[in-house]
Order: sequence, then structure tokens, then C-alpha cells
Amino acid sequence: MHTGRSSILTRMPALLLGSVLLLPASVSAQENQPASSAEPSVGKPAAQGSAQGADQPADQSAPRKGPRKHRGTSKKDGVALEPGSTLPPKNLKKVGDHWTPYDPPDPESFPPDATLHIIVPGDTLWDLADLVFGNPYLWPQIWNENRYIQDSHWIYPGDPLLLPARPTVVGEIVPQGQEGAPPVPEAAAPQKVEEPEQAPAPEEEEEEETPVAAARPPAPPTPGTAHAPRTVPKLEPLADEHDIRCSGFIAPREERPDYFISNQEEEGKLGLTEGDIVYLNRGKSNGHVDPGTEYSAVEREGEVRHPITHRFLGYYYRRLGTVKVLAAQETTTIATISMACDEIRTGHALVPLDVTVMPAKPVPPFDRLIVVSEENTTGYIVHAIDNRSRASTGELVDIDLGFDDGLKPGDFLTVYLPSEPFDKAPKIKYSYTLDNRRVQSPKLWKDDSNNLPPAKVIGQLVVIYAEKKTATAKIINCVREIEVGNSVVVQ
Repeated sequence: MHTGRSSILTRMPALLLGSVLLLPASVSAQENQPASSAEPSVGKPAAQGSAQGADQPADQSAPRKGPRKHRGTSKKDGVALEPGSTLPPKNLKKVGDHWTPYDPPDPESFPPDATLHIIVPGDTLWDLADLVFGNPYLWPQIWNENRYIQDSHWIYPGDPLLLPARPTVVGEIVPQGQEGAPPVPEAAAPQKVEEPEQAPAPEEEEEEETPVAAARPPAPPTPGTAHAPRTVPKLEPLADEHDIRCSGFIAPREERPDYFISNQEEEGKLGLTEGDIVYLNRGKSNGHVDPGTEYSAVEREGEVRHPITHRFLGYYYRRLGTVKVLAAQETTTIATISMACDEIRTGHALVPLDVTVMPAKPVPPFDRLIVVSEENTTGYIVHAIDNRSRASTGELVDIDLGFDDGLKPGDFLTVYLPSEPFDKAPKIKYSYTLDNRRVQSPKLWKDDSNNLPPAKVIGQLVVIYAEKKTATAKIINCVREIEVGNSVVVQ
């Protein structure tokens, strides 16, 4: 049906009057709607008294728009600080040539004999304690000597640290998970710091995004003109558990062992390896066979004689691996091979296992120009592993010094060659005429008084096992192959 323009104009007053009459009804309907149907706007907290209730988070309906920069209370989100977290200190200031929130002491104020370390990016008190003491749980010892650091989570490059002497610890740290183990400190791993490109921003900007501010470490001053920082020496692991469990020893005589492998679970198997079940010759009534006890399986290789005097030193026993007790019966014991360095067989002798893993410690500098002092205890290399006559870096040798000579695990020795007169000069001499010229052998001069040069240093050892008159050592440095018969001196 076609409606003309005139008809629409005539109806316009009636339409306006109807909309005015319907408006109060719509408003009253919204006022009578229940509160549970009211929805808060997206991105804003719900008003108190809404359908969410007062016991729910105010921003439950507001989605996050990106990762949170820091886990702390801010004016924007109002989220509480999570347990165990910490915020970096504010109000950094420039001290010398680096930025720090603390008031560090002047390095020149430390005693001359103090050990000083200048913090560099990546340092933590946890790692420094492991480096200096060999035990990261002793990090509070370092913090206690540097109480200007107000928050142990945050240390800054360029600040000095006074490193105390290694403390005396009674007993050993019990591994985590066992009864009596100490709790892991909350500040065990201080946060790493980054380098700022410029001074920190004002507080209004820091509230929105707090940078983890640190400073570039200072360049070492020229020696003789300023205080040169004394840094922590590099720590090297001297010997691992494999070196200790798979080494050997020299026994003065051969005796019937108290313990040995008497039987095995798989009768037809000739060589045993890790995980195989074996049976020992002793049980609860006649042995120390508590579950968890470990023994070394050993095999006699042959006799050892001194390379210089040819005196009988004893028999060499090679460690083949370790056997761990699982369950003890009355006269026998069920055990398993927990580690195999070589093939183990039924009938191999067992000796008590004494594993003392040496912590990382600074290695004395290896200097080929050092003058060997004969006042220190000297000895000889009498045996090399696998019955060889030579050994190199990382391999094990045995020497004719033991704890009767004051030697203990962790001691260092220098390997040297005694100086001898040089007698390899050519014996043939010539003198002839060629093209009217006299050709003669050159004159080689020799010192008639036979003044010998100092001893030639060729290697460095560290002791990992010490017996009464012998010891097992590991070669940690050498400039040539070390031979049986070379001399050693205690450093």
C-alpha cells in the first residue's frame, strides 16, 4: 500500500506523543530489575553490592592485557605481594662509577690482607659461597661481612664484597629430603641484575614499571696507582666420584678377604655389571651388612717394586666397581652392583668403600720455572694405572708417600726430573780441506765444574687417596708424559 508524504506528516504528532508516554514505563522497569542481573563493565572492577559479592576479587571480571612486570603491590591492580618475592631497591645513586642503592665502603678501608671481590654482572651470594667455601648454603657468612647490603636478593656490579675465611662446619650438610636436612633459605638465589643505559627514572615512572637497575663494573685500576681489586681464584674440581671409585691401591701383603662375592643370581652369566644381583659371604650374624652399605670390588693385578731401589712395595689392587647391600639375611646378604668400572665376577674380594669427594678448591699455579726445594718431602712415582709405564693429564698414578709422611687427600705435588749432565754431544769430529778451505767440527763448550741447572718441572698431581706408605694421585697438569720413576715433591 502506498503511503503518501502528507499522511506521514499528519501522523507525526501522534508518534511523538506515544514515545513520551512509554519512556517512564521503561525507566521504572529498569529500576525494578534484580541486582543479580547487573553486569560490571569489562575492564573495570565490579561495584560493591553487585552480584559478585564482597568476598570475591574486585577485578575478577577484568581480563589481563599483558604480563605483569613485577610481583608486588601496585596502584593499578592492587594484587598482594606473593610469599618469598622481593622488589628491587629504589632510589639508585651513583657511587664512584657505578649505580647502587646502598652505601658501600671504600675498598681502600679494608685491611691489606683481606680478600676483596668486586661484584660483576651475574654474581650471586649463593654462587660466591659455592665458589669460596665449596658450599652454597654458607652464603649468609658473606652477607654478614657486608651488612651495607640491605637486601640479600639484590647485589649490584661495582660494589665491593669482603670475603671471610672459610668457616669451620661441624658435620656435613644432610641432602634435601632426608631427616634432619636444613631448609633451603628463601634468599638462596639472588636475582641477577642488568646494566642500565642511563640514570633511573623518577618515582612516578618507576611505579608503572620498575627496572632491575645495576651498573657496569668498574675497569681495573692500573697497578701502583689505585687499589687493585683482589678477585676470587678460579676453582677447579680436583677429582670426581668416578676417579675415586675406579682407582686402585697398593697393599703390603695379600690376605684372605673378610668379604667377597660368593654367588650370583644369574648362574650362567660370566661377567657381572651394573644392576646385577649378587650374594655376599656374610650376613647379620657375622658381618656389617646394613642395607645401603657399599663395598669396593677389587682384583689383584700383581706386585709393585720401587723403580729406583727395586724394593718390594706390595701388591696392586684395582677397584672394579661398587656393591651395595639391599637386604641382609642371617648368614648371607643380597646386594646389587651399583657401579661397574670393569667386569666383576663371583669370587672377587670386597673392601670397605671410603668415598670422600673433595670439594672444588683453588689449584696452585703450575709454573715450569719454579725452583724445586729439596727441603720438602720428596718421593717417586711407582705405578701407573693399567700397569702402564707412562701416564698423562687426567690419569691416575701411585707414589711411595702416604699418611705416615704427612700426606692427605687434597695435597698437591710437583713432578720433576732431576738435573743430570748433558752427555749427548756428538762424538765424531772432522777436519778436512775443501776448495782450499779448512772445514772443522765446531767447538762445543762444557763447564768443567759441572754446575747443573735447577730441576725440570714437568707436571702437577693432587692426592685423592692416602694409604699408610703409598698414595693414589691424579695428574692435573703435565708438559710431557709422566713416567714411572719420575720424582715428586710436596708443594
